[in-house]
Amino acid sequence: MSRTWAGRDLCVCFPAAGGGGAPLDLVRDAAARLGLATLALPNAESVADLDSGRWGRRTVEAIRRAADRGAARRIVLAGHSMGGLSAIRLLPALGVRGARPIGVLVINTPCPDSSGRIPTMSRLPDPEIARILAHDGFPQEVLDDEDMLAEVAHGLRSDTVVADRLAERFGPAGRLTDLHVLCGRDDRFIPPERCAAWARRVSGEFHLTVVPGGHSPDTTWTTALDRALAGVLAATPAEEAAA
Repeated sequence: MSRTWAGRDLCVCFPAAGGGGAPLDLVRDAAARLGLATLALPNAESVADLDSGRWGRRTVEAIRRAADRGAARRIVLAGHSMGGLSAIRLLPALGVRGARPIGVLVINTPCPDSSGRIPTMSRLPDPEIARILAHDGFPQEVLDDEDMLAEVAHGLRSDTVVADRLAERFGPAGRLTDLHVLCGRDDRFIPPERCAAWARRVSGEFHLTVVPGGHSPDTTWTTALDRALAGVLAATPAEEAAA
């Protein structure tokens, strides 16, 4: 990392099920506009990767190394959908490993119910997954091709099995100090009320922003993303020196 990055806050981004794509790029672009260094990291590869602790250990270490190299004074964890669950899951470990203040922004991330359940594609058939994706603007030519749809649906089901476990592991007693939530008003799969439910899990500051749009952010979200990230930074005072 070059000297020009020294002292810049670090935004760590986690994707939705199925990978990053345009939504993750939008988050990274928003972070860059606010002067943050960015680091994109994957979710756990499998339930075994999550349950064994391997994903948590390597991800926390990757974040720590990036923050140390850039002398970051604070860290923002940002995640879209499943990625928001990943960000929240990492908070306790990151708090133990370092003294840097940490803020969290989740985008269209559902709050687990009292039984640890969230809306999931893990058991949906291909046609139902296609219907959900079509509403969110997924290319119709892909959805109309049975083989391509089958590949996409298989990948989503594999990822959402891991998302289900992330939600289960949060548990009914899981609590957060502060949280910023951004969600699409027209998301039919994860409606705004499932995102708003995080308020019951937060003991400190809770900020909810609802904007027009579906499950996947697009360029019309640019201003809202900028404001949401700025809000996280405003609520996360920087240390005078990195740990």
